[in-house]
Amino acid sequence: MPPTASGAPIGAHRSGSGWLKVGCSLLLSLVCASSVLAAPAAGTKRPPKNPPAAASQAAAPVVPAPPAAPAPLSSATELDLERFMGLWYKVAKVDEPQEALRTRERYGFLQRYDGGVRVIATSYDPLSNRWDRRQDYMAPVDTKGAAFNSHYQLAMPVHFSVSRFGPFGVSYYVVALDPSYQWAVVSGPGPQSFSILSRKSELEPELRSALEQLANRMQLLRAPLRWPGTEQDAVSQ
Repeated sequence: MPPTASGAPIGAHRSGSGWLKVGCSLLLSLVCASSVLAAPAAGTKRPPKNPPAAASQAAAPVVPAPPAAPAPLSSATELDLERFMGLWYKVAKVDEPQEALRTRERYGFLQRYDGGVRVIATSYDPLSNRWDRRQDYMAPVDTKGAAFNSHYQLAMPVHFSVSRFGPFGVSYYVVALDPSYQWAVVSGPGPQSFSILSRKSELEPELRSALEQLANRMQLLRAPLRWPGTEQDAVSQ
């Protein structure tokens, strides 16, 4: 074999070049194999490292909050007779036995020239199946039953004497009054009689509950309070 310029045989150079090609091919194969092993399989998803707690646990049932208690009602400290005039509905009551069956009761208060009040009372009697309408006279009086000189600003509670004929009458007391004159709490004429008057024929449940609480705080209820039917038929005045 003829020698090369360096003195080594030509076959030796060819043999070394072949081994170099084989080594490079092996190295390239190892690099490709390692990259294939490191890559995830197609179509697979890696699980999250820290799954959210909401996904791993069932949602806790929602418990509704209990209804809030109605706010305590406050009463006016004075009764303005002019503002008290007008139409009132009796929406709740504790009546004497002879008055217990009356329903759909309402009262129209009209101020008279002498400072007194004309009362037009309308109610329905289911026993006789007819409407009852009567007129009374009402005047504010002091603790001795004497009429006030001034009938306009009256300190609460206000004592009214109601009569149909003559100077003798029965006593009613306005013991609590809405500052906006939308409801009034009245006791009398009997020792157990008690009623709630309202400018509207129906009250919201929250206001009903608050008025009952007010009556209990004032120790006015000596029997269960009744909320009769509140539909108001048209009645000519």
